[in-house]
Amino acid sequence: MKLSKPLFTFILFVLTTISVHGQGFSVSAFKVLTNDITAYITPVRDLNNEACALVKVVGSHDFAFSTPLGIVERRNEIGEIWLYLPKGSIQITIKHPKWGVLRDYIFGQALESRMTYELVLAEPIEYKHPATIPLKKIHGHILMNDNTIHPVKEWEFVPFKRPKEPIHYLLLSNIGFSSESWSAGIRCGMMRRHGGYLLYQSNFNTSPQTIGTCNRNGEITESSATPYYTGKTTKSEYMIIAGGMHILWHSLSLYEGLGYGKRMVAWESINDTYYKNADYSVKGIAVEIGLMWRFNKLVVSAGAITISGKHWEGTVGMGIHL
Repeated sequence: MKLSKPLFTFILFVLTTISVHGQGFSVSAFKVLTNDITAYITPVRDLNNEACALVKVVGSHDFAFSTPLGIVERRNEIGEIWLYLPKGSIQITIKHPKWGVLRDYIFGQALESRMTYELVLAEPIEYKHPATIPLKKIHGHILMNDNTIHPVKEWEFVPFKRPKEPIHYLLLSNIGFSSESWSAGIRCGMMRRHGGYLLYQSNFNTSPQTIGTCNRNGEITESSATPYYTGKTTKSEYMIIAGGMHILWHSLSLYEGLGYGKRMVAWESINDTYYKNADYSVKGIAVEIGLMWRFNKLVVSAGAITISGKHWEGTVGMGIHL
């Protein structure tokens, strides 16, 4: 029996449609893994030295992928594929040698640097028996072998939530310097993306017992007399500061603090007595600000400290973070 040309064309179309439908695959879910810090702790960087986003694809290792911005690195892990994509990627093309191509799948949001995402591929169910062949998709639902119908989510949006930075403990030695004096101290702190620290700094000199006060010209405040001085000057100072630390970019942090400081300058007279020089001595609120850079386990810092805006010191520090 000969088939008419229209009937033959219709049968060929139906067979082709069934074949393509049975071999196809789809994306069943896409979401942010808010508690996964893999991309944050061990980042892979692109050619611009920007940390990549990590997309964990749940599916067969036979799948191939491409994006308009490229793929920086692919890793075949157990049960999934890790794709390190450049920051700002918004779509991906997925290919399979047997099941065809899903072109230009839209993530729904631009990928963030150091964030981890999950993309789940729904692979077609293999034929087991003609009577139990499942329909892959019926108006947004899947018909399972037990004849139950389940909704399909093309993607799932999760509100952006930056993963927590692990806790770091810092211990640094600190040196302060000015044209008139120096000081040294120790800084200890704890932080995630934000944290706090405590600093004690001193020149470790002891203030002598004074019998009066003089000005920068050596004149005694109480009597305006000017005694003879030996030229020996004693300087003692200390500062106690507590403050906060904040990550600005990668390993660069800002720190600022507030506390109390005291600096005393005493001049020795020829009578083995000391006078406090009021013009060079100061006490009151101590303020500090600076930057800190972490490199592996090494930490370096640079900043400035002032006591009541009258005495200033530049500071540098070096230490470790754990």
